[in-house]
Amino acid sequence: MKINLEILKHGLSAQTFKNDLVSNNLANINTTGYKRDVMFTDMLDVIDTNYDNKNVKTEFSQGTMKETGNPLDIAFSGRGFFVIENNGDEYYTRDGHFTVNSIGNLTTAEGFNVMGQGGIINVSTDGSKTGDFEISKLGEIFVNDEYIDMLKIVDFEDYIQLSKEGVNLFSANDNLKSYEPEMYMVFQRHLEGSNVNSVDEMVELISLQRNFESTQKAVRTLDEALGKAANDIGRYR
Repeated sequence: MKINLEILKHGLSAQTFKNDLVSNNLANINTTGYKRDVMFTDMLDVIDTNYDNKNVKTEFSQGTMKETGNPLDIAFSGRGFFVIENNGDEYYTRDGHFTVNSIGNLTTAEGFNVMGQGGIINVSTDGSKTGDFEISKLGEIFVNDEYIDMLKIVDFEDYIQLSKEGVNLFSANDNLKSYEPEMYMVFQRHLEGSNVNSVDEMVELISLQRNFESTQKAVRTLDEALGKAANDIGRYR
């Protein structure tokens, strides 16, 4: 009976952890380039698991593209990631909501540098902040019809080795090699939305809450039964 109680308590921990994942997915439904997190299903069958990010995998399917009209908003179809630099470290993202800083560098909203084939992309051609900014379907960047650089877009064979950093940035371990994807198409004045399906996540959340309540009730019932059994044993000694 005690083993059954431990199994039920394990189930509560698993459901709480998964509930947090689903809630976080819903909270980021409007976050540009966000990729939903899911729980490894086999983790539900493991007793004495301490639930953390090791039990989570990110689902990398593409989100819906939305036209914004902003020339600094960039999305692309196909596999891969934009390359971002901050303090010498590289990160990867599908969030193409970019801006230009005071020295003319193309950056993320957080101020991280967007990388091109030639390094940090600077779109200032004559000391001014920027001019007529255009990007081709291949990712070639032109300012006032002058070629500046080409967006650095990379891909990986094994996404499972990418680690989520914050909301929509990813880092790669040193052993994971990147390469340029063969098939992608860049869309200026577009952003890629999250890949969260609100209906699916809400259905999952409701199901989790019902299961949690049922499991919680079973834990209370079994706990009371164990307590009664212990009292009965003590009475007959």
